[in-house]
Amino acid sequence: MNWDDLRYFLAVAGEGSLSGAARSLHVNPATVSRHVDALEERFAVRLFDRRQDGYGLTPAGEKLLARSRGIESEMFALGRAFDAEDRGLAGTVTVTATESLTVPFLIRNLPLLEQRHPGIRLHLVNEYRMLNLSRREADVAIRLARPEQGDLSIRKIGVMGFGLYASPTYLELHGAPKTPGDLRDHRVIDWLDGFPENVTVTWLRRQIGDTVPIFSTNPASARLAAARMGVGIALVPCMVAEGVQGVVRLLPDEAIPGVDLWLLVHRDLARLAKVRAVLDFIYDRAQSEADRIAGRLVQAG
Repeated sequence: MNWDDLRYFLAVAGEGSLSGAARSLHVNPATVSRHVDALEERFAVRLFDRRQDGYGLTPAGEKLLARSRGIESEMFALGRAFDAEDRGLAGTVTVTATESLTVPFLIRNLPLLEQRHPGIRLHLVNEYRMLNLSRREADVAIRLARPEQGDLSIRKIGVMGFGLYASPTYLELHGAPKTPGDLRDHRVIDWLDGFPENVTVTWLRRQIGDTVPIFSTNPASARLAAARMGVGIALVPCMVAEGVQGVVRLLPDEAIPGVDLWLLVHRDLARLAKVRAVLDFIYDRAQSEADRIAGRLVQAG
């Protein structure tokens, strides 16, 4: 049996659609469909019900899924075992992090990483989705939530601080909130529904109560840009607002809860020299920039 066919089957089963599977595998939907069709032809059964709202597993598909999970785990474990044989400080390491950390923290520190480890190259995947480290969707992850399961090495590296920002134009027209509770009387920029909730998201929504946000989007840079254009007040990581002209930080002394940052790697890859070097580098830089990450030193431009 062709392992690739099984890999595509698992992607469709997990995502529930050809397009979702194609995105996760970085191919086009026609390629996914071709592999699924080949697997169905191989077993002479229908594995999916093709519905208008996506692909649902048939009883035969459920049976194959149950058997395939173990095969998939063994294939990825085999790949990690061979990777772990490499002890050199050279090669590519894939790191996944949210948009809030990519430019102000990771990319900011790239020149120093290159100085320390000139043979290592980073592939940076900017995702809110929790990439699967066991399936090698990434080697290293920085996440805003501590995972509860998985054969992972987990280390807390800091706390990301948040601030409220608005433009001078907005403040001239609407005034400034004097307390967090005043936000319910203002035009607030929020995250989209469905964004993974954390203590900071919950805090903002508790302050605004039933007030409908004036604008919603997930990327912190987009929320800050909207605030800079006078759309409303945005809650963003202080690092994202560092040096940005045309916004004012509001209520800087209020206890806005920060978000814990977690550094993750699969235990099999933690022994790999290039991965270990990147892990240690990220941890060291996070400790050196702890006050900046927490928003204690960062001001808008």
